[in-house]
Amino acid sequence: MTGKQPGGDPVAAVRALLKIVDADEPPPRVLFGQGFLPMIQRVHADRLRTWADWQDLSIEAHGGPGA
Repeated sequence: MTGKQPGGDPVAAVRALLKIVDADEPPPRVLFGQGFLPMIQRVHADRLRTWADWQDLSIEAHGGPGA
């Protein structure tokens, strides 16, 4: 997907980065560019579903019910 993204404006990237640096509570991670947030949301939704589907086994592996 990244290969399909048009190149961004380096000056705009610097301005955005400086806003992060100057923030009182800067985020640990930020996505620069268009279209990345929906892609990341899908990936994380898939991971959360998988982890939820296997939660019983996770508890069992810890020595909980069914161990």
